[in-house]
Amino acid sequence: MAHIAQTRTDSMATVCDEAVPRLPDDWTLCVHPQGFIYFYNAKCKVVIDADLRDTDICRKATDLCSTGLPDLAEGTEMHVQFLDHFSGNDNRVEMEPAPLCLLVNHTHCVASYVSGLPSAKNVDLNLLPLDPNQLNRLRRMYWSYLWNHPAHTPLPERAIKDATDAITWFYTDNLISGRRSVVPFSKKECEELSEVLKGFSLSQSDGSVAKIVFLAWLLREVCSFRDAEQYGQLTRKEGSDLRLARHDSRPVVRKPGQIILPVLGIIMNILFFGIPWAYLAHIEDTTKFKGRLEYMQNNWECYINRLVREYSHFLLISTVLLSATVSFLAIENINQVARVGATISAFASLGSIIVGVFSIWKHQINTTTGGSFTYMYNARQKFLGHHGHAMLLSLPAVLLIWAITTFTLAMVAYTLQGITDLDVYDLKSSWIVVCSFIVVLVCVFLALHTLTTLWSTRRQSPDGLWRRLKVWWSKPEFKASKNAGAMA
Repeated sequence: MAHIAQTRTDSMATVCDEAVPRLPDDWTLCVHPQGFIYFYNAKCKVVIDADLRDTDICRKATDLCSTGLPDLAEGTEMHVQFLDHFSGNDNRVEMEPAPLCLLVNHTHCVASYVSGLPSAKNVDLNLLPLDPNQLNRLRRMYWSYLWNHPAHTPLPERAIKDATDAITWFYTDNLISGRRSVVPFSKKECEELSEVLKGFSLSQSDGSVAKIVFLAWLLREVCSFRDAEQYGQLTRKEGSDLRLARHDSRPVVRKPGQIILPVLGIIMNILFFGIPWAYLAHIEDTTKFKGRLEYMQNNWECYINRLVREYSHFLLISTVLLSATVSFLAIENINQVARVGATISAFASLGSIIVGVFSIWKHQINTTTGGSFTYMYNARQKFLGHHGHAMLLSLPAVLLIWAITTFTLAMVAYTLQGITDLDVYDLKSSWIVVCSFIVVLVCVFLALHTLTTLWSTRRQSPDGLWRRLKVWWSKPEFKASKNAGAMA
């Protein structure tokens, strides 16, 4: 007999004004805020997701309630799922009750799967001796169930208290651990969630299905986090060791072989002027997981911004140098050495410009988290690993330095052309230029050395040798031998 779907008079469920055909009187059609429906039998305390508006499924559900379900205690219900299976005769797909059913206890906010319907009468979740980890898993199943079936039951009394307590601890852990915090919500998110929880104390939210869904989702995430953290199993020392191991662990990076690594180091220090080491440290710092995916995304964005900024500066300098090199090549009567040096400088400037422009374009369009993980994985798995990738990243700067170096050599070679001339004034002016070049070169090397060692903690004092002698003189074994010689 068709009848109007039974719904709560408050806002616990969406009111349905349309008649539901062939739905027995004991069943209530419930509507989730997301829009899907399920069915609840208050008499048998059964929840079914299958569509009871189908005659065959409705008959099987009715037979199940009348013959196959045990008597459940107050505050307890059974979630029965119907699964598809093929009929043995004509291979027709039919819906049958699943062999596993979820036993739900709203009083203690726990849920557990039971094998077969008759065994449910022998299971009492209130009497099971549970450790904190097992209890957390049962509650995770309960909140996951309530997230999908919120419209037929009131909100458990402990929901707001448990949610407030969890958010308070997550906020505290963010204050204590900072960027190394691994809790599921950041400090800002904890503040927003706390404001929402405060709003639930108002009378306007009483009986709200959306409120139940929100709290069920929040507490399910809390239980999932605790399950991943082995909640209630580790001692304080074991937990500290586990967190320390997580922070110190690094992804497996493919490194060059023992034979290739020294050769690679020589190339990086000489041909690449040591620049790849800075990029290598930047890559390893970016790929290190420091406790939260949000921070890793921030590190990735900082990584891209730094590369784009540096490449933009190199691009500007290379463009100016290329223009100067082309103008230098336009001069008549320059020797072959100066011409070759200027040509190599032009090629190096072009290489720096091409690599820099392409790197800026590719890095700027790949700022998502998924792109960062793909980038990091591919960089680790290359033949030379992070070392090779750091060399590629340093190419714009390295090519620019080679362009400046060869252009300088071209200028020196062009200047030395006047030394072989017989004119004394041309000879003197050429030597003045050469001496000026030597002075500038020494000043440049001193500035580079100072700026390179400025941020280093290793300092060489002028009395280093004298300090070593004093330390050697004050050694206990030397004093003992000296005293023994004096006594003799």
